[in-house]
Amino acid sequence: MTRVPLDQRLQDVQTRRAVPDDAAEVVRIFRAGFPPSLLPYTIYDQPGIVDYLRGMLRWQHVGTTSVTIVSTYQGKVAAWAQFHRHPTLLFLNHVYVTPEFQGAGLGRVLLRGAIDLVREPGQIYLGSEAFSTNKGAHAWYRSLGMEPSDRVHWVELIPEPVQGRRAWWSFDGLVTGLAAQKRFGFSRILLRTRRTAYVIRTLGRHFYRGNSFDILDDASAMTALHTLDPKRKLMIIASGEGREPRYPIVAQSTQVRGRIDTALTVLGSFPG
Repeated sequence: MTRVPLDQRLQDVQTRRAVPDDAAEVVRIFRAGFPPSLLPYTIYDQPGIVDYLRGMLRWQHVGTTSVTIVSTYQGKVAAWAQFHRHPTLLFLNHVYVTPEFQGAGLGRVLLRGAIDLVREPGQIYLGSEAFSTNKGAHAWYRSLGMEPSDRVHWVELIPEPVQGRRAWWSFDGLVTGLAAQKRFGFSRILLRTRRTAYVIRTLGRHFYRGNSFDILDDASAMTALHTLDPKRKLMIIASGEGREPRYPIVAQSTQVRGRIDTALTVLGSFPG
C-alpha cells in the first residue's frame, strides 16, 4: 500500500474524550458540514443544542449510549466523532473534520484514536452511515473494509387523522417532553397504541421525527400526532430495504459495517 506523506500538523494533534467546553465547537462544525436543507430534521439545528450537549458530555463517562471524541490542534477542536455503543457493535454516528484539515489525514488519526478510547470488550464490528450522494465517505468506508448493510429512507409527510375508526393512544413522558422542548427546542416522548409503542421526537416548531415506517399503518398513532399538534409534519428516518416508498423521499443514506480489527489494520498502515 502506498504510504501517504504525513501532514506535519498531525504531529501536534491530540485526541481525547470531549468535555462540556467543547460543545459549542462541536455544534459549529456539525452545522458547517451537514447538508443545509436537512439540518432542520436534526437536533443540531435547535436553539438549545449547545446546552443539551454540554450535559451529555458531562455525563458520558458513566456509560451513556453515545460517546463523543475530539481531535484538537493548538488547543482548538479540528475534528470530532460520536459513537453509539452496542454490545458487539461500535456505530460511528457522526464524524466531521474542519475544512482546513480535510484531506490531511486527520479523519484517520481521529478514528484510530477514538476506537482506542471507546472500544469495549465484545465489540467486534464497526458500523456507520452516510448519505448516498456522499461518494467520498463511501470510498473511505470501503477502504476500511466496510460494506453496505442497509438502506435508509428519509420521508416527510403530514399525519392525517383517520375518521370513522376507533382510535386509542397514550403519551408517556409528555410533560417532561414538553419541558425539554421548551428548554432545548426538542424532546423525546413515547406514543403507545393498541398495536405497539413508538419513539417520537419533536424538533423545533415544525417536525415530529420517528424511526419506523410501521406508524404509517397505525390509524391511532397518526390521529394522536395530529391531535397533539396538527401543524407538525412527520419525518421518518428508517430502513427502506425491501420497501417501496409511499411518500416522497427527502434523502437516502446507506449504512455500512465491517470488522473493527480490519479497520484498525488499515488505519495503522498510515503515518500519524
